[in-house]
Formats: sequence, structure tokens, C-alpha cells
Amino acid sequence: MSESLLSSVSEHDIDTLEDILFEDEFAEDALDFFGVHGLVCACVVGPVDISDREITDAVFNSHTEISPAKIAEANTIITKLRNSISAELSAGRTLELPIYDAEEEYYEEALTNWCAGFVEGFLDHEDKWFSRSHELVAELLLPIMSLSQLFNDEDFSEINNNEKIMEQFQEQLPELMTDLFLFFHSDKK
Repeated sequence: MSESLLSSVSEHDIDTLEDILFEDEFAEDALDFFGVHGLVCACVVGPVDISDREITDAVFNSHTEISPAKIAEANTIITKLRNSISAELSAGRTLELPIYDAEEEYYEEALTNWCAGFVEGFLDHEDKWFSRSHELVAELLLPIMSLSQLFNDEDFSEINNNEKIMEQFQEQLPELMTDLFLFFHSDKK
């Protein structure tokens, strides 16, 4: 992770968030930290201004079993994460994603989970994402959608079986965050 992201979201924060995410109530459908990071990235770069609480609600998929104290703690960490990502992109820096060490044992799983989290954030407001330029946004989202492994149709299958294209998609992810952020937010400055 980048130094500025680490300075505001500590390893303790990440561990605390994952402890909450992996409680028994969520074992089956919980996002891990990588998935949460992807979902938060989608909320930051996307066209819809989503509150921190809405992001937290999306992370927990309306599970009501979790204690309000743990929800509040998770919301605080998610807010820190969102602010860090937003600050990086607003400052014109390329966002360093928490998945970039291909030598790590769980790299592929982390990459897939990050992309799946991003796709979840995008799908929550799909119509708004495509309202300006369907073709350009689809082109920018293609690498993330392919890497998420969520789509099984023939077109994605062909792409997903091409190792060279998939490697290129992996390398493009940080720049795609910048491109999407600028596309949706450059006129707001």
C-alpha cells in the first residue's frame, strides 16, 4: 500500500475490519479487506456521491445481526479508507492498490476479490455509471470485470483464457482508477 494510505489506515485497522467481516454471521458472503477496498474505490471514482454509511451498509449487505458498536467501528475504518483513496486521486497521484505483489501466495485471490468488490460497487449504480458515455465506461471497466471472474459468458471466457490480456489488465488497474476518477470528477473541480 502507498505510504499515505498506510498512514491513515493502519495494519491494526485492517485486522480489526477483517475480524468484523469474518464473524460467523458473514462467513458465507463476506468481503475481505481487498473486496472492501475495491468497493470503496468504486464509490470514490464513480459518478454517485455515496455517503460513508451507505458504503458500510453495502459492505455488510444489510446484516442486522452485527452489533451497532462493531458497525460504528467498521464505518470509522471505511471512512478512513475512503478519505485516503479520495485524497490520493484528488492530488493527482496514481493509487497504489493493496494487491500488488504478484509473488504473494494469495495474490490471485486478493486480485479477484478486489475486482469483485469494485464490480459490486459499480453494479449498485450501474445506470449512473453509463449515463455519460456507455462505450468509454464499458471499455474502462472491462479489465476489472474480467479480473473479477464474476462473468461467465462467452466473451468474458475468451478474454479470461488469454493470459497475456489478463496480465495487461492487472497492470492497468491503478491507471484505470485515475482514468475513471478523472472522467467522473474532473468537471467538479
